[in-house]
Amino acid sequence: MRLSPSTKGVFVLVLVVAALAYLVIIEVAVSAGQVHHGVDVRGFDIGGLNQAEAVEALRRRGDEMKETPMIFTTEGFDCRFTPEEVGWGPQPADTAAAAMEIGRAGSLFEAAADRWRAWTQGLSIDWQGSTNPARVTRELDRCEEASEGLGVEIERPRLRYLIKQTIVTWPRQPVEIPLQSSP
Repeated sequence: MRLSPSTKGVFVLVLVVAALAYLVIIEVAVSAGQVHHGVDVRGFDIGGLNQAEAVEALRRRGDEMKETPMIFTTEGFDCRFTPEEVGWGPQPADTAAAAMEIGRAGSLFEAAADRWRAWTQGLSIDWQGSTNPARVTRELDRCEEASEGLGVEIERPRLRYLIKQTIVTWPRQPVEIPLQSSP
């Protein structure tokens, strides 16, 4: 039996679609109730964990992060404080819930795209939760007081941004304090 080229093309297309559908069904079954493989929280891999396991793993990492000082340094002095001192808490349950949404939220195509991206490139999400602005201001004031005799002026908005970035970075490294440019 000889098939026309167009029939062969349709047959191959049907096979490809069937194979992809099969892979999607298998992937959904394998990942049921788990964070999809390839999903991490700022580099901390939680892919393959169920929600309770993810919450516990994130709680342990978050406790370590919130108690470890952040070090901001420049020309002869440094400012050190913990994320806890600026009001940041890791929010492990909210972060795990956000991770569980990857590949499950949005339209069918958006969810499939997220799953594909997680599997092929990895997909990183941020920790949920934020700092207390008043506590951040208090620490910025303390840093400025420490720098007064050195003739340097801290660029507060940039340092505020760096604090938010450094809180969720692990392992911690000292960060250069941004200074105002001289006119």
